[in-house]
Amino acid sequence: MTSDRRAILFAAAAHSGLLNPILSIAGEMSRRNVPDLHFASEEDARPLVDGAGVGSPIAFHSYGAKMVTVGGTMYGAMTRGPRTTAGTVALARVVRDRAVLRTFFQRTLEQIDRLRPSLMVIDNLNVGAIDAACVRRVPYVLSIAFPASGVYLGRLPWSYPTPTSGLPRRLSGGRWLANVAFRLRFQAAMLRCADLTLARERRAYGLANVFADPEGHSRDAVAVLNYSIFGLEYPFAAPAHLHMVGAVIPPQEAAEAGELSDWLDRHESVVYVNMGTLIKLSAAQLRELAEALGRIGPRNQVLWKLPAAQRALLPAELPANVRTIEWVPAHFGVLTHPHVRAVVCHGGNNIFHESVYCGRPMLVMPFWLDCYDLAARAVDAGVGLSLDRPPGFCAAEVATKLLRLLSDDSYRRRSRHWGDRLRQAGGVGRAADIVLRAADLTPGTRLPAVPTGSET
Repeated sequence: MTSDRRAILFAAAAHSGLLNPILSIAGEMSRRNVPDLHFASEEDARPLVDGAGVGSPIAFHSYGAKMVTVGGTMYGAMTRGPRTTAGTVALARVVRDRAVLRTFFQRTLEQIDRLRPSLMVIDNLNVGAIDAACVRRVPYVLSIAFPASGVYLGRLPWSYPTPTSGLPRRLSGGRWLANVAFRLRFQAAMLRCADLTLARERRAYGLANVFADPEGHSRDAVAVLNYSIFGLEYPFAAPAHLHMVGAVIPPQEAAEAGELSDWLDRHESVVYVNMGTLIKLSAAQLRELAEALGRIGPRNQVLWKLPAAQRALLPAELPANVRTIEWVPAHFGVLTHPHVRAVVCHGGNNIFHESVYCGRPMLVMPFWLDCYDLAARAVDAGVGLSLDRPPGFCAAEVATKLLRLLSDDSYRRRSRHWGDRLRQAGGVGRAADIVLRAADLTPGTRLPAVPTGSET
């Protein structure tokens, strides 16, 4: 490790699924008292970044107000179901929106020129920050906070499930044809949403990757981080500098005993429901889910994390075994509590891997994009069940599958098995080691991955 290393600059949008992994790595480096740490994000992330600086400080650099929100037309497009291209196109257009790109690009350029970092760590959807790093020739580590295969479409054989298809690893004849048909539609949709004006602008800046191809961003990175392991993620011919580090969970301090902890202690079988921060269930969907959760009582109690706006749409009377809470003060304290026996989630990358890490079987209720793929991986790995026809569901289906998870111990055993494998991958400690090693690389070199033995 060199003594003259300059600043390390982290950059991510303030969406929890993208922000949390990078923030955990920055927090680990702060815990090690690594000096000159900086974090660029939208203003919403400021208190989170400030809180992550538990050792050496992490200086926050604001991009301003949140520039991309998931709602309205975009939300509708993203929740149409698996093997539809509308959601991916909507996301691609937002990520490559000229105004958004210019803002991230210009503000990151300003930060680079002021800080002169030796390395950046950038979320792969923050295209403007990646462009700024390339223009200023700052080496960067790329963070992929969803299944890694989603970045490497060109490396996937036709027998490999196309990203966002929700198909299992083993494709029968009919599913193989469905996969090929969807792959072709997917590729055609991506071509149709290409912005030629933006491509000309990017070429004028000297950027070779004029269409902001995700695999191109990976090729230009000195290292790529993904927060899973092969075995949960379906294996493919990955580039040598892709590091599968497992779940990036920072060291957890002992949670203070409180009312919620006492409540968990009193109930021997609890199901934890956490649908993330972006999912917005309709009143009808909330009624169906509430009814399903009631059907697994009274033996099984339910802790349901639900924002206030969603709670307002619930029926006036909930089943006696269902408790709603707007915010869980100690998320990992709940996941690791011995009385929590299963998780209901949307299948986001964070909650999926956190649940497996903690050995908790899950019912995945996917609503968009990579969540369909993670639901398929949960089923194939034996760590959970998924909906038959997502995003649609009924009370009977949810209740039946939850009771199966709670009664069949094989799901718990498989979750513990894969939880052990995630821990062996190294997690946040290994990710921080990779970043520190990348900061000391000779310019123009990459940091190849070293097998951990966790992917069996």
